[in-house]
Amino acid sequence: MNDTLLNAYSGIKTHQFGIDSLSNNIANINTVGYRENTPEFKSLFSAHLDTLGASNVTADDRNFGVTKGSNAISDRDGEYMPSDGEFNMAYQGSGWFIVGPNKNGSMQINKDGYKQAQENFYTREGNFLRDADGYIVNTHGYYLYGVDLHKIKNGVLTAGNPDEEAKILKSGKLSTLYLPRDVQYQPVLTTKVDMSLNLNAKNHVRPAEEYFLNKDGEIINERFLNQDANALANDDNEPLDLAMHRNLEIMMVKGDMAQDLTFKYGTGGPEKNEFHTLGDLKNLLKTKANLDLTIAKSKPDQIKSPLMLQIKNPTDPEATLFIGGPMAEKLGWTASGMILKKGETRDSVGIRIPFYSTTAEIYDKGGDKYLLKSDFFMTNSKDPMATPPTTEKWDVESSIIEMRSKLPITPQTVRQTITFDKDGKMQAKPVTLNFKGTPLTYNIAKSEDYQSSDVPYEDSKIYQISQDGKPKGLLQNMRIDDNGVIHLAFSNGAIETMGRVGIAAFTNDQGLRKVGSNLFDIANVTRNGRAAPLSGNPILGWDRDDGKLKFGKVMHKYLETSNVNAGSSLTNLILMQRGYSMNAKAFTTGDDLVKEAINLKK
Repeated sequence: MNDTLLNAYSGIKTHQFGIDSLSNNIANINTVGYRENTPEFKSLFSAHLDTLGASNVTADDRNFGVTKGSNAISDRDGEYMPSDGEFNMAYQGSGWFIVGPNKNGSMQINKDGYKQAQENFYTREGNFLRDADGYIVNTHGYYLYGVDLHKIKNGVLTAGNPDEEAKILKSGKLSTLYLPRDVQYQPVLTTKVDMSLNLNAKNHVRPAEEYFLNKDGEIINERFLNQDANALANDDNEPLDLAMHRNLEIMMVKGDMAQDLTFKYGTGGPEKNEFHTLGDLKNLLKTKANLDLTIAKSKPDQIKSPLMLQIKNPTDPEATLFIGGPMAEKLGWTASGMILKKGETRDSVGIRIPFYSTTAEIYDKGGDKYLLKSDFFMTNSKDPMATPPTTEKWDVESSIIEMRSKLPITPQTVRQTITFDKDGKMQAKPVTLNFKGTPLTYNIAKSEDYQSSDVPYEDSKIYQISQDGKPKGLLQNMRIDDNGVIHLAFSNGAIETMGRVGIAAFTNDQGLRKVGSNLFDIANVTRNGRAAPLSGNPILGWDRDDGKLKFGKVMHKYLETSNVNAGSSLTNLILMQRGYSMNAKAFTTGDDLVKEAINLKK
């Protein structure tokens, strides 16, 4: 038999292999995540032609036939198309999703190798869904592997420590991912609240009796005496603004003595006839004019009634009083020749005090909602013209109250005094409240992102409230970020990390073996008497330091199409067909030559 028949026969067989491979690629052109094969050929064997003479300057040889060289996997990415599937995802870059047939399986990928309790497979097919038990699987029922934080038990998610979770998410310990449909968020007891706010003294005022009277309607004299006179407003809610209009003018005739006095708001003290607090003004009136300053209820028979300031003649004889100046005008205190007998007073209008109130929702162990309420009363104003300049000071009363009744759950109210530095930043230490037997740490100086302030160009408002408590919630949405981390959003506003999708890469993707159902397996070869993966050991897809994917990214609600190129596949198929035809022709020619040789005997 001549060599033409043998060469042509090997060509027919080899091109048939190429046609089969290309036709399989074309058949899977719409298979999600399919990786096409690229058929390659090689010469069967060759021989040196010694008969052509040893003196030739060329290496004379001849080849005998062709055979299959490889059917390599193409590592080119397919196209990416949007998908509505809740768990559908695509991986862009170098790497594979990890799946397995065992619901209770596990896999550990280390730097120097890997361990698995069962055989796992690798795929680019990302059309995953949830099975009847709540596990994430592919359409063939294989379980998706990844890092599960195991926060969901019996349909209830319990929040964990974010720092510990971040550490686990960087590990290479993989298991199946469990996410049932009806996940509930386990309520979390509030033990810490951080708040940031702005306090503007000119925004809100409240009747002064809310600060100067106790629960029995008695005046808290210490508060009255220590109150900055400029930290007041009149009954029209107008701040006194004594930093701009400082004077209180008093002219008095009492007996044969006449006095003309001007008291000034400031910090110079009695020597300069300056007052800062109501207590300072009381001392000036007493020592300089033999008058008294008191605060009284407009309706003494009531527990709570509007408060007013009073200038009182405490002794005989009667006094003829003239009162003027900006402070008197704001307070309705002006008088012109008013006769005050012993014990009679000149009353101001009702006084008010700069105020602001905040509430923050907090939660007990059962998820029931309460309010953490704080009332801010200004006791000292900012006066940049004073020596030294004064800063704002507020008294804060905090308590925990019922949602419906608005009554405190404990009789004790926690009080603190806050100040502001020259830059307008609040200086306050955290306080502790008793929340149904559990300590609750409350910090109003700053929240997670903002610092509390007293800037005058912004209204009094809350910037941010940060707390560790949460009410009960139901799972509403699931999102997978670029690094494959799975985030769950609940109806209570909580966003929790559930785990991450497992991604593995290989040094040699061509060493993976197709096992059907769009799955790949690790193929082992024996080298120096030891079995080793042809693809190399699996490499963990994310960095163990920062937890970010190293070789690509996960695209949630996308699917990767087949990476078969229709144009080149059809072109190569035609070339293979022509090669097959030409080899068939060569075989026919060789057969004809054999026939001619046989016929020579006749």
